[in-house]
Amino acid sequence: MSEDPFRRIVPTEPEITVDIPDGLDRAPYAPPPGQPVPNITYIRQSNGGCKYIGFGMMGCLFLVGVSVAVLLVTGSVSLNGLINSFQLGNILGSLANASVPAQASVQNSQTILVGIQPLGQLVSVSAQLAQAELRVGVTGGALNACGFSTNHVAQGTISAGVDLSRVTADDITFDAASNTYTIRLPYPELTSCSLDYIRQYERSFTSCNVDWDEARQIASVTALNNFRQQSLEGGILERAAGDAQLVLGNFVQMVSNANVVIAFDDPPAEPAIPPSCNPQAPPGWIQDAATGQWTKIG
Repeated sequence: MSEDPFRRIVPTEPEITVDIPDGLDRAPYAPPPGQPVPNITYIRQSNGGCKYIGFGMMGCLFLVGVSVAVLLVTGSVSLNGLINSFQLGNILGSLANASVPAQASVQNSQTILVGIQPLGQLVSVSAQLAQAELRVGVTGGALNACGFSTNHVAQGTISAGVDLSRVTADDITFDAASNTYTIRLPYPELTSCSLDYIRQYERSFTSCNVDWDEARQIASVTALNNFRQQSLEGGILERAAGDAQLVLGNFVQMVSNANVVIAFDDPPAEPAIPPSCNPQAPPGWIQDAATGQWTKIG
């Protein structure tokens, strides 16, 4: 019988045969309908622990490298700083602090006091005074036969200021709410007096051997006392207070960037007179404080 060329060939499903190795015939199987499906967990045991640890370390290093690159790009860490301190602890510290805002706490110390005290005497005002035709006449001998007189011209300097060495910690307070320093200072006083120049001229005629230098010494003491009194009456201490407020206030504001209030103690009833402003009488002479008259006692 010849084969029909037009006969339709229907493919058949191939048969698949699976050989189940010994020991696997007890593998989990789907239970029949109606039975609960057991929750089966498969645990894979492997001897490749070191390999996975190595991959983990490489992953950590990769994360650190990416984080450092981000810090360099954003400017949180400089390249020089990273090279100079290339330690894992520093890198991790930079990573930890990169997103944390910087904070600072300031302990209120007596920095201002330390800066003020070494200044000692703050001389804020110096006045130069001059006096001409300061005539001194000295009587001597019977009927003033050996008397003489002479004129003088003198120039001197009177200085006033604040004694900053007397400032203590109790004199400086700080108000954090208003960011203001309040500094209490002793009231200004005369700091020094000096006679810079004196010249004797127009000596009178005398036939006696007289001491012209005694007349010059009396003129020097008188001129310095006059300069001191004129300065006090002219308000040199008040001017020193104003200048001290300006100078010291600017100094404290510059070093602290805070507001500054300068206050003074009440002025004394009588201003203090330093030794240089209280000249001594020439040897053998005394002066009457009431009249200003000089008398020779020796």
